[in-house]
Amino acid sequence: MNIREIHSPEQIQSMSMPELEKLARQIRLFLLYSLSKTGGHLSSNLGAVELTIALHYVFNPYKDKLIFDVGHQSYIHKILTGRASQFNTLRQFHGLSGFQKRKESEADPWESGHSSTSISAGLGFAAARDLLHEDYNVVSVIGDGAIGSGMALEALNDLGRQKRRMIIIFNDNTMSISPNDSGLERSITRLRTSRVYRETKRDLSHSLSNSETGQEILHFLKRGRDAIKHRVVDAPIFSQFDLDYIGPVDGHDLPALINAFQTAREKDGPVVVHVVTIKGKGYPPAQNDTTGFWHGVGPFDLYTGLPRKKSTEGMASWSQVVASTLETLAQTDPKLAVMTPAMATGSALLPFARRYPDRFFDTGIAEEHAVTMAGAMAAGGLHPFLSIYSSFLQRGYDQVLHDVARMNLPVVFGIDRAGIVGEDGDTHQGIYDIAFLNTIPGVVVCQPKDAREAQDLIYSGFKQKQPYFIRYPKGEMPFRPTRTFHTIETGTWTSFSSMPDKADRQIVIAYGPDVDRILEQAKAENMPLRVINARFFKPFDTKVFTELLESGLPVTLFETDSPQGGFSQVLQAFAATKGRCIDVLTLKDGFIEQGNIEKLRHEQGVSIDDLFERLKAHAS
Repeated sequence: MNIREIHSPEQIQSMSMPELEKLARQIRLFLLYSLSKTGGHLSSNLGAVELTIALHYVFNPYKDKLIFDVGHQSYIHKILTGRASQFNTLRQFHGLSGFQKRKESEADPWESGHSSTSISAGLGFAAARDLLHEDYNVVSVIGDGAIGSGMALEALNDLGRQKRRMIIIFNDNTMSISPNDSGLERSITRLRTSRVYRETKRDLSHSLSNSETGQEILHFLKRGRDAIKHRVVDAPIFSQFDLDYIGPVDGHDLPALINAFQTAREKDGPVVVHVVTIKGKGYPPAQNDTTGFWHGVGPFDLYTGLPRKKSTEGMASWSQVVASTLETLAQTDPKLAVMTPAMATGSALLPFARRYPDRFFDTGIAEEHAVTMAGAMAAGGLHPFLSIYSSFLQRGYDQVLHDVARMNLPVVFGIDRAGIVGEDGDTHQGIYDIAFLNTIPGVVVCQPKDAREAQDLIYSGFKQKQPYFIRYPKGEMPFRPTRTFHTIETGTWTSFSSMPDKADRQIVIAYGPDVDRILEQAKAENMPLRVINARFFKPFDTKVFTELLESGLPVTLFETDSPQGGFSQVLQAFAATKGRCIDVLTLKDGFIEQGNIEKLRHEQGVSIDDLFERLKAHAS
């Protein structure tokens, strides 16, 4: 059967085992050829092929609630529910989402771009089902390190208390984005590899005769095996939450998976099915990956495994600039320590980790814990730098407010992937951090316009005695490492003229890489502008801003982050106290979907072209 023709569980359930195994091979090839062109979450899906086929064989995705955590494991689920023909649009503007999406299909009951929500969501569906006297199965598939997060553990605890009928598929691939190395993971590893359990778990009937004595021995050993299973396997982890346990099951053995899922389906209460998979299964570069490179990739050459987009000499990502600067500063500052919640690869911190293993801390998918730990490290005399994606910092808001800012602890935060990030869509857009950090007293929030300023802001952050947030976007820029850094005074802005030999006609307040883009465009269009590099959002440069308001020139703020409670509202409120108003070009109030960053900016009306149309209207 052609993969593009599959759209219902009945088609899967009508297949023989050889046909299902052939389907698994076809899906892997389809994923490899498709994602080599579009990019996407490759390794996690290659590892979940048989698992997802077995789920669709046993359950009905249009009736039962299948929840994938994190949602990037759902590609095979999308293929098996009639969306294979849309994979050429994966993660593109107005295309197929890289996560489960309720508006895409009735088979997507929940959306999870951030990890560890599936058990809580599953328990919510189970409660709704029971109270409304409905009849369906609830299955939460959790993997990629998500089960170690505090939220998942809270949900397991509540599930054990409520005892609702629900199935948790623990997709154990030993990896999140980077390798897992936590206390929970080591306990799971012992569970997965326990020789005494593995050996007693075998079907003992193969080694015993059919005699009455043999049957008695078999019964005795089965009781012994169950006792070992309870003591060695269940007790250390899942039985402490009072949950039934099935496994470990080979995650690439379709008959074993189907049998385990059918058994779990018949249970009256909550049950965990422990499925052991190989991340990247079937594609050697991904299967042998120990760094997390193949977790989420751009377009790549299928035969060489190399990215289609080659790195440009003299260019570096913002993450690389930050990581390189931290390495340099750590040479002369033995108290400097770097932390990340499972983002060592994405934030380019692996070189730092290799060079300073004792001063690098990967907390796993535990943002709240990471923030509080960083605060205590600062209180203990270290100089911590916490690298965290903007959209993941949202989870640590309470800890930033309560455990860091309230005690005025000097933690330096690197807010990676700030602003519109593109293909990961509305769950990952980093457009809210300025707004929610604005509500917190005593913090510094800033953004560099280029690599040189980024290095100096990091250096300056470690000179401060208060929480210091440096945000930076996804993308690349020219980069030349330095060992000479300069202190930037907190709260100061800088000013540039697009045409120094002419009088400025208008003023544009911008920040980040847009400062240089606006200057370049103004020069190309022979437009005399004064462009303000508003590198500090909190505190902002009230002296310079007051001078701008008193200049008599039109002032336009070019904002590419959420305006609700954001930078524009702060500046507008200040301008009102001076009896002035400023024009603001900013994002629309709403969630931003996936797509190329430039296309999204055009759709939102915050492209450089949109700005210059506004400036020309002011001039006319």
